[in-house]
Amino acid sequence: MMKILLVALFITNSLISTAEATTKLLIIGGGARPPEAMNAFVQAAGGSNANILICSWASATTEGAQNIKAELLKSNPASVTILPTFPMRSFAEKKLLKMIQSATGIFFTGGNQNQLMKAIKSESLKETFKVAYANGIVFGGTSAGTAIMSERMITGDSTPLDEGLGLLPYEIIVDQHFIVRQRFNRLAQVVLNNDHTFGLGVDEGTSLFILNNRIARVIGPSEVILFSKETQRSVSVEYFKPNEMFNLFGLKQ
Repeated sequence: MMKILLVALFITNSLISTAEATTKLLIIGGGARPPEAMNAFVQAAGGSNANILICSWASATTEGAQNIKAELLKSNPASVTILPTFPMRSFAEKKLLKMIQSATGIFFTGGNQNQLMKAIKSESLKETFKVAYANGIVFGGTSAGTAIMSERMITGDSTPLDEGLGLLPYEIIVDQHFIVRQRFNRLAQVVLNNDHTFGLGVDEGTSLFILNNRIARVIGPSEVILFSKETQRSVSVEYFKPNEMFNLFGLKQ
């Protein structure tokens, strides 16, 4: 399989670069974060000019955020700031909005995706984040921070689906820790029993870097699996290995 740098991803017979892409999204399946993926996030956010925010609201502590910050700093961004854990009583609303709007990259940590979305909705930030994403701010997440990227996310509790941040197109729903935690049946059932056409299963230690919500490259040692609904009773399954690129909408687009 031919290896291609992230700065140039094939889209049909032409090239699209991270500089040209309107939206840029890094989703990691949890576990160890691939150094190449973290570097790609920083470079897409501006490299030495990158101003990155880390949102740790999925967790009660900033321990995971501190580890992510240390990894991002290896790529020498201009700044990496960890937002306080939720609730942020010391943060004025205007200050938080200004930080988001001046960021070039925003990264969500792991933890509990339901807690994370509760915080986002409590602060009325869903549309703010979506506008920032549409305007070119690079977004990233791992584990719970990946789960929220669907319009309707897999909750992992008694309510199978709930409102997510919705940076990915509505037709796509994502699941994480995929192979390690044997979540094949879970994602297949979600795709079959709901109006999502495609399911993305991202394994631990592995990531997808997605440009323009369509073209994705696998970064990391394991695989990403794409489920495509064929009928109300069947799905097709495609496996993508490290450095492979594919269309999120499969062969149907």
